[in-house]
Amino acid sequence: MPELPEVEAAKRLLDSHCLGATIVKAVVDNDTKVIDGVTPAALQESLTGKKILSTHRKGKHLWLKLDSPPWPSFQFGMSGAVIIKGVKGPQYRSSKVGDEEEAFPTTYSKVHLVLSTGVELAFTDKRRFARVRLLEDPSKVPPISELGFDAYLELPSAEQLIEAMKTKKGSVKALLLDQSFIAGIGNWVGDEVLYHAKIHPEQSASSLKEEEVTRLHASVREVLEKAISVDADSEQFPRSWLYHHRWDKKPGMIDGNQIETISISGRSSAFVANVQKYTGPELKGARTRQAVEEEIPHDDSVAEPIAGGGNVEEAADATEEEATEEKVGVTETPKRGRGRPPKNKNDSPAKSPATESPAAPGSKKRGRPPKLKTSSAASEGEETGKESPSEPKRRGRPPKTKTDGSKESVSKASEEDDSEKKDLSSPITPKRRGRPPKSKPEAAEEVEVAKKGKTEEGGATPKRRGRPPKAKAESEAEDGSGDAETAATTPTPKKRGRPPKAKSAS
Repeated sequence: MPELPEVEAAKRLLDSHCLGATIVKAVVDNDTKVIDGVTPAALQESLTGKKILSTHRKGKHLWLKLDSPPWPSFQFGMSGAVIIKGVKGPQYRSSKVGDEEEAFPTTYSKVHLVLSTGVELAFTDKRRFARVRLLEDPSKVPPISELGFDAYLELPSAEQLIEAMKTKKGSVKALLLDQSFIAGIGNWVGDEVLYHAKIHPEQSASSLKEEEVTRLHASVREVLEKAISVDADSEQFPRSWLYHHRWDKKPGMIDGNQIETISISGRSSAFVANVQKYTGPELKGARTRQAVEEEIPHDDSVAEPIAGGGNVEEAADATEEEATEEKVGVTETPKRGRGRPPKNKNDSPAKSPATESPAAPGSKKRGRPPKLKTSSAASEGEETGKESPSEPKRRGRPPKTKTDGSKESVSKASEEDDSEKKDLSSPITPKRRGRPPKSKPEAAEEVEVAKKGKTEEGGATPKRRGRPPKAKAESEAEDGSGDAETAATTPTPKKRGRPPKAKSAS
């Protein structure tokens, strides 16, 4: 992008061809992004008929002083340039536009002026980051009034620069890019200045020694004077400058040393680590482009550099040691894969629920959890009818809870009483779907009498679906002389569905 040397070259071009001439025609492009704070028509009308008295520059800003205000100011941005028809002006990387490429004015022209001397000039901008303003006195209003000292015209002495940098925070490269501190230095000039001063771009500005600041002061003066003396023509820059090797995505070598790049204040900064030594506190996360693009084999044996120093292997070892210290005294939970997990290795038939080691709190396992009850615990649970308190919950239908014998006999007795009342109203038990009703030993005698009467009337027992009941003994069918105890022990005919539970001894 155009920096102080390029803008100074544009100022000198205007001084040599445009001073004293009157603007007879002005054509302003209808680009409201570049034409800032004034309409294109108003700017065009304000420039027409005005005489150019002088040109002025501060930092990267240039303005024309006309015979009456307001005056036009130009902020070059990233690709702004001043060209004159038929005159070979300064050409730099981001704004190489000339009449040899296309007709004048060019496609990128934002302001085109025709002077009374026949000279035609244009301000062009390829990338539209430049700004053209119309101001009463550009030096006294923002943004120019907010600039720091001009790096070429107003550079303070080395002693003054030393005192000014003692209170500045942040890296020295970021300070050089701060236009409110020093105006005119951009990315490539800042890299060049630091390379000649042998200062690392991430070095803290306040930590610089007096001799380092003195070298920096001399380097700023030397680089700017040389670049301006050749009208910012980079082809005439000394071959020992970093400028010729810093632009590629993967910078090359200079004097046998590798050029590296880092990002500072959002800009890519080039430096030579072997020349620009860093001294001071440890860097925070800065990684060079060389470390990123260098062809390092992807092997576990190669240690990858990480932010904050060290490498991945050392960090992994440290993490493993910390984890080992934390696991002291804690039973390690085995790793489990997907699906049903294997049985816990710690479980054994010899252990009881009281001696089992508890699982680590908060540990989550995939799949179905293993059974925690041992064989001995399971057998004890079956005998006592109680669940083990350590048995985990399982998915699906929960198992039936076992009750003691007294509760089971009471519940069965109550069910038999209810079913007995229903059977007295009807001599034949109605058919039901699913699970058959329980037998009623207390009403066996009445049911037997009713069945005998039905047999005498109809001559045969009515047929039922499914498997026929077993035939009763002939002696009981003829006289029905079986007592209540015999009737209670008579087997209940099998029916569809789930078979009834076995009768209790009571």
